[in-house]
Amino acid sequence: MKKFNLLFFVRLLLNHATLLVAVPVILASLVFYLTQNEPKVYNSKARVYTGIASGSTIELDNTKLDFRATNTAYDNLLNLIKARTTIETVALKLFAQHMTLDSADTKIISKEKFAALMELVPEEVKALVVKGDVAKTYDNFRQLKESNHTNFIYKLINLKHPDYSIEKIVERIGVKRILSSDFVDIEFEGDDPAICQNTLLILCEVFVKLNADIKVNQSDAVVKYFEGQLQNSTVDLRGAEDELLAFNRTHNIINYYEQTKHIASEKEHFELEYQKVYIRHHAAEAVLQTLESKLETHEKKRLSSQQIVALRNELANVNFDLSMKSLAVEAEEEAKEKNAKEVTALTRRSAELKTALQGEVDQLFVTEYDEKSLASTDILTDWLANTITYEGTRAQLRVMDQKRLEFEKLYQVFSPLGATMKRLERKIDIAEREYLSLLHSLGLAKLRQQNVELKSNLKLIEVPFFPISPLPSKRLMLVAVAGIAGFILVAFTIFILELLDGNLKTASRAEDKIGLSVSSIFPVISAREKKIDYAYLQNKAVNAISRNVLLNQFKKEKSGEPVVNLFFSTQENEGKTFVCKHVIAKLCELGYKVLHITYDDYDFELGREYYTRVVYPISDQLYKIADIYEFDVMGAIEAYSVFDFVILEIPGIIRNPFPVKLASTMDHTFLVTRANRAWGEADKNALALFNEATTGPEPTIILNGVKVLEMETVVGDLPRKRSVIRRQIKKVVQLRFFTKKSVA
Repeated sequence: MKKFNLLFFVRLLLNHATLLVAVPVILASLVFYLTQNEPKVYNSKARVYTGIASGSTIELDNTKLDFRATNTAYDNLLNLIKARTTIETVALKLFAQHMTLDSADTKIISKEKFAALMELVPEEVKALVVKGDVAKTYDNFRQLKESNHTNFIYKLINLKHPDYSIEKIVERIGVKRILSSDFVDIEFEGDDPAICQNTLLILCEVFVKLNADIKVNQSDAVVKYFEGQLQNSTVDLRGAEDELLAFNRTHNIINYYEQTKHIASEKEHFELEYQKVYIRHHAAEAVLQTLESKLETHEKKRLSSQQIVALRNELANVNFDLSMKSLAVEAEEEAKEKNAKEVTALTRRSAELKTALQGEVDQLFVTEYDEKSLASTDILTDWLANTITYEGTRAQLRVMDQKRLEFEKLYQVFSPLGATMKRLERKIDIAEREYLSLLHSLGLAKLRQQNVELKSNLKLIEVPFFPISPLPSKRLMLVAVAGIAGFILVAFTIFILELLDGNLKTASRAEDKIGLSVSSIFPVISAREKKIDYAYLQNKAVNAISRNVLLNQFKKEKSGEPVVNLFFSTQENEGKTFVCKHVIAKLCELGYKVLHITYDDYDFELGREYYTRVVYPISDQLYKIADIYEFDVMGAIEAYSVFDFVILEIPGIIRNPFPVKLASTMDHTFLVTRANRAWGEADKNALALFNEATTGPEPTIILNGVKVLEMETVVGDLPRKRSVIRRQIKKVVQLRFFTKKSVA
């Protein structure tokens, strides 16, 4: 395949220079003509401070800058500006602003635009206008737009109106963030400076309000959610607390844990006292038994007298009552005072009984005085003391036994209350934790709400201005772009067609497609190229073929016989006669005798001294010819040995017969084919059949009609007149910056 270098592409483009110039000029002229009435374009700009990246915040514990969240916030803001809802509101408000005017106001809309609008709007839409009230007119227009999909306003904002359609407004809006700052620039372009400014003003108003509504509504929803949950949690907590309060009231519980602790402590103290009293009681009982065993029988009878027993029983009852009153616990002050008085009276009575009992015993001592009185007196004294102790401890034990039963009943009551108390307290604890968690979340939500309200308050730093001068026209740029696009399109098409071209064209491509080597190429002669020496190029091409013919003469094994060269082609009009003419002329010029056997009666006008021609008819008899003398039907050739070369020319082998037997005896064969055609399956099959018939050397290709530039593969630089500038440009294109013509 041919190497696609820079020089190849340059020459390829130069070959189509007319097309490369004509198409861009036509496209540029067409764009120039179509844009001659291009409307002027005005531009206005607004700058908004967002505060997203570095704005103040009330979240004191969140001072870290999140770049990803910041970029997301800016993306949301930029998308909100171009959102369909935003632009639809802008279009309707702009339309309502224009419709409420009585006449054109150059600060709002030009006279031409206003007149065109009044002609466009139908009467039923004009009837909805409230003069001087843009807000009411806007509401009427919105209601009409939302009523159906066929009304005028719906079509106005959804079709292609240059000022009110959503699509056109979005196309003219430019939004960008200024580097990594908090500022956002919003630009708008239009053919009316007043509409340009007012559209941008309405856009800033709408999107700032919409952004605030979105942010605040989001935070309000969160706050309302937590407020509702907190209210429910408060009800649950109060219910649990009320349940515990009712439980305490039902069971007379003030402080369960302190009460149970106090009861346990009292019980423990009670048991200790009980053990002390129990020991004293039984000790007194044992002492009494011992003392009574030492007394005489009549002394026992006296001690058991009715008076002593009565005092003793009364003392026991008084001690019992005194113990009951002493251990009783009264809550009210009056009961306490009454109880204290009774205890005092019982104590006084107990002392009186003890004194009376002491008197009775002393009387017994006087009555029974004898020599044994001293011993009896000591025993009776001890007996009296232990009797008092015994009766006192017996009363205390009776009371303590009752108190023990009371403690047991109290334990039976308080034991199950503990589990219920735990359950109720756990329920309160869970409700309280939930309440505190929701309260904390509500606080954070309100903090977030305030922070969002702070950040959503966008500030319009630069108000859209009224443009007084249009933007520079893009007409020249469009013309230039059209011309460049035309050139690129044509050049690209040429390259594609060149790559997809199936013609043989070059020697390397012919060798690749046919599978044979190329012995020579012949250029196509163009009358436009006056500077190229075609005679020189043809002579070089003929010399290449003649060189192969002469070499074949030296390779021939049988001397004394002419060298037979066969020129054939697969199709007609390949230029065999043209090639043969130049080859024969060159051989005759060198002094060789040539016999030309051909089916064409074209006269070469060569001298008969070296040139002899035999013309044969084309018929099926060609299949039978086995030797060259069979072509000479008239017997004009007496001896073939006088010729140095025989040039045999046969017609195209696809549609005509060829001498199969003779083809196998050829010394050399040349396949002549045109460069400006493709090599098809029929050519391949015909050549394969011919190769099977020949046993001599493999045919070589003579490529006829190649482009002149292809001749550089044979002769080097083409022999043409070149200026110094052109020679230098060619060196640059070929990257031959230091090429010299000689060694020096």
